Amino acid sequence: MAFLTPLFLLAGATIALPIFVHLIQRERKRVIQFPSLMFVQRIPYQSVRRRRIRHWALLLMRCAALLMIVAAFARPFLRRAAVIAAAAGGSRELVVLLDHSASMGFGDHWQRARDAAHAAIGSLGANDRATFVLFSRNAEENMRATTDRARLNAAVDSAKVDADSTRYGPALKLAESILSRSQARRREAVLISDFQRAGWSGSEDVHFGEGYTLTPVSVASPAANNIAIPSVTFGRTSFSGQERLTVSAGIANKGNAPVSDVPVTLEVEGHQIQTQQAKIGANSTASVSFTQFTVDRPIVKGTVRAGTDPMPADNVFHFTVSPSAPVSLLVVTNPDSRDSALYLSQALAVGTTPVFQTDVVPVTRVTPANFEKRAVVILNDVSFPSAAAGGTLKKFVEGGGGLLVAAGDHTSWPQSEAELLPGTLGPSVDRTARGATLGFRDYSHAVFELFKAPRSGDFSAARIYRYRTLMTGPNDRVLARFDDGAVAVAERKVGAGRVIALTATLDDSYSDLPLKPVYVPLVHQLVKYLGQFESPRSWMTVGQVVDVSALTKARANWLVVTPSGKRVTSTGPLELDEQGIYEVRPAGASESAPPRAIAVNIDPAESDLTSIDPAELVAAVTGRATPTATASASPTETSQADVKDAEKRQALWWYLLLTGLLLLAVETVVSNRLSQGERFL
Repeated sequence: MAFLTPLFLLAGATIALPIFVHLIQRERKRVIQFPSLMFVQRIPYQSVRRRRIRHWALLLMRCAALLMIVAAFARPFLRRAAVIAAAAGGSRELVVLLDHSASMGFGDHWQRARDAAHAAIGSLGANDRATFVLFSRNAEENMRATTDRARLNAAVDSAKVDADSTRYGPALKLAESILSRSQARRREAVLISDFQRAGWSGSEDVHFGEGYTLTPVSVASPAANNIAIPSVTFGRTSFSGQERLTVSAGIANKGNAPVSDVPVTLEVEGHQIQTQQAKIGANSTASVSFTQFTVDRPIVKGTVRAGTDPMPADNVFHFTVSPSAPVSLLVVTNPDSRDSALYLSQALAVGTTPVFQTDVVPVTRVTPANFEKRAVVILNDVSFPSAAAGGTLKKFVEGGGGLLVAAGDHTSWPQSEAELLPGTLGPSVDRTARGATLGFRDYSHAVFELFKAPRSGDFSAARIYRYRTLMTGPNDRVLARFDDGAVAVAERKVGAGRVIALTATLDDSYSDLPLKPVYVPLVHQLVKYLGQFESPRSWMTVGQVVDVSALTKARANWLVVTPSGKRVTSTGPLELDEQGIYEVRPAGASESAPPRAIAVNIDPAESDLTSIDPAELVAAVTGRATPTATASASPTETSQADVKDAEKRQALWWYLLLTGLLLLAVETVVSNRLSQGERFL
């Protein structure tokens, strides 16, 4: 016998009350009228009978009643029954969280993880339930709460490693949600993983409730040496009218020992191009460049492979490349200034991603045909072209074209075309004395986003000695201002196209900007934004989502063949959940039709097998450095939860309280009957 609140037993001292009542004298005096007391002797009265306990049964009933009431408030329970219940397991809600991210494919991690999941399921008692959760970047209930161990074990056996990254937050939040809905007295989650540090940032905001237990089971290897290919780069050249491509692969050694003679192979369209030998230092990287090959088809699929190790998933890197699609530009210049397009043409001739195909035409020779099949038109300090009047230029912009207006002294804009220009041009401002600088720049805009990081472009060194004023409208967006607050760059959206106005020219007549290093990247950003150029992605990462209709530029049903051979019909977003090459072709098209291809690789962070201390994660989630046991390992130890549950289930206090009250009732009846035949109580 034990008590949940033993301090109440101190109230047992009240047993002295009935004894005291039995020993004190309570004489009932009867008054008798007597005429005179002169002949009566005064003798002191002593009651010997009242100093002796006469009714032992009555006293024992009163003492027993008080003791039972006190014992009831102390909440007694049978400890042996509690131990037996604890040893039997009792009612438990268990959530088994099994990590099946790409890093679990290292060595025997996956087999050990599944063995640990089977062991957790094998610990279930007769009244226990378990939920099996598979997680990587996201978490999913693979088997809902059940007592059927056979089904749970079958779910574990059928689980496979996927290609996604590791994230502990979603899995732990799902476990907390499952446990919070349970009515079981013991609630526990078992987290089985290699505990990659990259999967836990500390900002997941996951907190288990009081009494929940998180038990970590780590399958990490103490010294995990791993070779990975995190990325590739391309170099493009032109030879005999054909585009040649050089592939350079980055090779990372995640181990503590250097490696040498690692074979690195380039495959293009299933054919081996070249194999190089790489030497990589401990915890360092190296680069391998392969021989050039010709990009002779719309989409060329390639693969780089590097050595062999216990984690083969990151020894392969897939990519796709396409011939460069040049961005066609029309630069309209002032015929009186031969060099007005010199700096602009030179800036556009630099770079290969994309290639800018530039045609320079004097404003007097522009015809409506010049606007056809152009991505961007640049008007550099010229009057409005007569060939662009009558809605020709407006139609070009509304159809998705880009227009860049660099305003100078020769720039004029007719009122009939006012809808195109982002604002109204005013007179020129002379800042020759000190020169104006660019003050405000909208780094949230695509044009200036490239220059957001420190040391990514110094605009403060450029001086603008003359500029045109521009009064923008309410629907126009100001992208940059001079140091005096005047508008330097403004944008207006017209239909599907974009128009940007610069209040200074793009040559050296208004500023020294063309002489500064920031000039070339600024021109490139302006043209790529206006031309709505999107660099084709050579690969994507598992877990990303691609819009098939946007990729194919058509709204139709598309048949997607995954790397594993599964066929999916899609017209919109498609989640890329496999590593390899996805093929996309119109639904119903012949298998011989060339498909669009999407290369998908695992997250490079999965190659870093550095693990976090499981106790650190447990402390962050539960507030305790180590898991609190809710079930005793031996039949002689019980937890506080077991004690409370045993006391609540046995409810001995109710029987003691009821018995005590019955004894008091019997004592009252007996006491009244005894008092009727005696003068004194």
